[in-house]
Amino acid sequence: MSRMNEQAQRVDLKLATSMVALVLAGMAAPALADAAADDQETAAAGSKEDTTIIVTGTRRTDRTVGESPVPIDVFSADDFKAQPSPQLQNIIKTLVPSFNQNRNLLGDASAFVRPPNLRGLPADQILVLINGKRMHRSALVQVTGDALNVGSQGPDLSQISSPAVSRIEVLRDGAAAQYGSDAIAGVINIGLSRADSGLNLAARYGQTYRGDGEDLQLSANAGFKLGDGGFFNITGEFIDQNVFDRSVPRPEIAPLIAAGITPPRPTGNRLGQPSNRAYRVVWNAAVPVGDGDEVYAFGNYGWQRQSNDFNYRRPIAVSAQDIPLRPGTGTFGKSIGTPWYLDRIGTDPVSGRAVFDAEGRTFSETSIFPNGFVPVFEASIEDLSIVGGYKGSTEGGLKYDFTAAFGRNQIRYFMYDTLNPSLGPASPTDFYLGKVTQQEYNINADFSYETDIGLYKPLFIAAGLEFRRETFAVGLGDRASWEPGPFGSQLVERNDLTRFNVTKAVGANGFPGFGPDSVAEGGRNNYSAYLDFEAEVVEGLDLGLAARYDYFNDFGSTFNGKFSARWAINDVIALRGAASTGFRAPTPGQQFTQNTQTGFPQGSAVPVATQTARPDSISAQYYGAKELTPEKSTSFSGGFVVTPGSGFNLTVDFYNIVVKDRIGITSSINTTAADQQALLALGLTTALDLGQVNYFTNGFRTRTQGFDIVLSHRADVGGGRLNSSIAVNYNKTKVTDRRTIALSTIRPTDTRVLSLIDNTRKGNIEDSNPRWRAVLSTAYTNGAFDLTVRANYFGKFTTYFLPIGSVPAGVDPVAFRALYPAPNAAAQTGEWGKTFGSEIGIDVEAGFTVAENYRLAVGVENLFNNYPDVETRNAYPSTGGQANGSIYPGSSPLGQAGGFWYVRATAKF
Repeated sequence: MSRMNEQAQRVDLKLATSMVALVLAGMAAPALADAAADDQETAAAGSKEDTTIIVTGTRRTDRTVGESPVPIDVFSADDFKAQPSPQLQNIIKTLVPSFNQNRNLLGDASAFVRPPNLRGLPADQILVLINGKRMHRSALVQVTGDALNVGSQGPDLSQISSPAVSRIEVLRDGAAAQYGSDAIAGVINIGLSRADSGLNLAARYGQTYRGDGEDLQLSANAGFKLGDGGFFNITGEFIDQNVFDRSVPRPEIAPLIAAGITPPRPTGNRLGQPSNRAYRVVWNAAVPVGDGDEVYAFGNYGWQRQSNDFNYRRPIAVSAQDIPLRPGTGTFGKSIGTPWYLDRIGTDPVSGRAVFDAEGRTFSETSIFPNGFVPVFEASIEDLSIVGGYKGSTEGGLKYDFTAAFGRNQIRYFMYDTLNPSLGPASPTDFYLGKVTQQEYNINADFSYETDIGLYKPLFIAAGLEFRRETFAVGLGDRASWEPGPFGSQLVERNDLTRFNVTKAVGANGFPGFGPDSVAEGGRNNYSAYLDFEAEVVEGLDLGLAARYDYFNDFGSTFNGKFSARWAINDVIALRGAASTGFRAPTPGQQFTQNTQTGFPQGSAVPVATQTARPDSISAQYYGAKELTPEKSTSFSGGFVVTPGSGFNLTVDFYNIVVKDRIGITSSINTTAADQQALLALGLTTALDLGQVNYFTNGFRTRTQGFDIVLSHRADVGGGRLNSSIAVNYNKTKVTDRRTIALSTIRPTDTRVLSLIDNTRKGNIEDSNPRWRAVLSTAYTNGAFDLTVRANYFGKFTTYFLPIGSVPAGVDPVAFRALYPAPNAAAQTGEWGKTFGSEIGIDVEAGFTVAENYRLAVGVENLFNNYPDVETRNAYPSTGGQANGSIYPGSSPLGQAGGFWYVRATAKF
């Protein structure tokens, strides 16, 4: 089946690329005619673009885009102007095809901090720089992100306001030997505005075609002179986003309404964009000192509050139509539990436990929430950074740059409209769940020097030292959010003196707060040194060599290197390539994160409690967890650049990235009744509530291969200016090795063998992202009028569910297996896969500028209101949706908002 899918994808690509090539050719034809009439002007424009100086991926001060030995994209504020979204990560997604970011629905905190991926690798394998300095991470460890990002911990790009950015450089190549940990997939360098005068105001409002998801952005950017040649630039931004909901009624909603129950939400729970209110400030400043030296500083402060629905809790049991050939799937029991027994009648003489009267007074959650409840999960995020430094040069030509930086990201969690069942009637309904905090300290000393050693051009030498301190802490939540209350386990006696035990879940229903077992604080120190050589050894041949040594106080040292080369065959064609090794150190967040959450894994009709456990915790050790070690990578890239003139530029780059000992969260391990008892005996007080356990581990190895093609053209057309480009990315990831653990090595009587990355997870890592992605963009400017049209193409993708083990009683096995796969452990097959078709989203923005300083624009994102294919697995006939009300795949890169219109106004003073 995978071979057929690949063939279909090839046909799909041929059709897509043929279409965009025809469109591009149509746009370029009049441009070429005008270019022939005025070739010198357009050639000069193209030359100007090629000679843009870059600062990412090199420490030379004269390297241009066209001369780079590795692929790098440079975008200016003009490229941001006509973007449909003001969020920085969404802007990058429309500019760089190999950069993707999905919206996680009902995804706990992953819906608040959206993890991106670059070249099919996760967020924490992308190094983000601001003004060339490392950006700190988010405090969120992605325990429920998409398949590629589960377990990752990267920076939160949304904290940087796009109006504060004047330039973005995206290095699409491994650079750990130059920058250290995380730069396996590439580097994103965000350059802040250095404008020293003027005031820019902007306002944007939009909403979806359905009338929800209202989105307001207000921003102001101002520049001021500081002394003679200095500047201070500051940006303020306010964002207010409302929820959009793309759920259908859950299957139990209609029967509940028929029984007289009015659920708090018409569909049960909302699925879509969370509400978001944010305030952000970004600033950048520099003052010249002496003869060419400079003191600089920049930073940011952001605060935002977001909220999201969790799953609906039913007050009574109801029945709906079953999923086809799966009897019992339409039976929905009470999801808020059995009653509390209030009357104590004695004490058990053996165990010392209190005994309660089965015929006495009782109390139920329905007394608090008669129509059931939807827990509302909320996060308050505070982000802060400050960077300062001094740079200059000596009389002998040695350049230096000394920097000190501090960054902190803190997330405080809250839960409303829920309760702690183990506390009984005394339970509050609002909880503070605790906080996670990421802090980083960086001290850098960088030096560079040029010397003539007889090569075609001088040898450029760079060297530097770095100290880095990174800490992660988990803070205690309200006691009521996590404590095991007196009703957690009750011994109840009937009138006939027989007894039974009643248990209640412990902690805030939906997301128990961080208790004493979750609270942690830890960190590490990192010492680094690097050496970098670059030179044009003979005319047209550039070579580069970089080496870096890193020492971490918790797991030791690592050494990495990189070699790069570029050969300009002539003025039109140049070949380029690089080979490097890299690494990514496990973050303290991955070492110390632990929490418990409920959900519907693989379409389950009932919620299951899943614990993400620290590697050194009771539950993780029980299932064979080991200490984390660094990820290691090797990367190869090669390609060519063609600059034929007349405004055309073409780059083609291939890449191969192998990552060993990849860190991620294991597939969920089902907790048996025997496991629960054993864990309880070991001291895990919440053991009886666990349905599944996972933990962080170095669990697998991957190989990622692909290529990028970027063709751009600039020309004068009909009295105006036309800039067109098509960028295509093909990316394929394969899991080449997986670690297993035989539990008999821990407990001789336990015969289970755990595959830490199961077949379903393996399939989702390999196929849940489209292999093909393309962006065709054209921008036309004529006087006061401007028009931008962009086509985003997303290829097919496949996601997998767990196979269904046994054929239900009374069901035709042939008909059943025709719909539902059978697991085959020996052949490692049977995953329940579904391929979703390719999609195209069209964005259009038209603007008009008055008196050169005032611009009004109207635009549409996803013009034709396109949606992903519907998810049909585990779909209920009565609703067409899943048990939680979703109808679209959460991993779709197109998103689920549908069409979105907006108006934007800007003013310059």
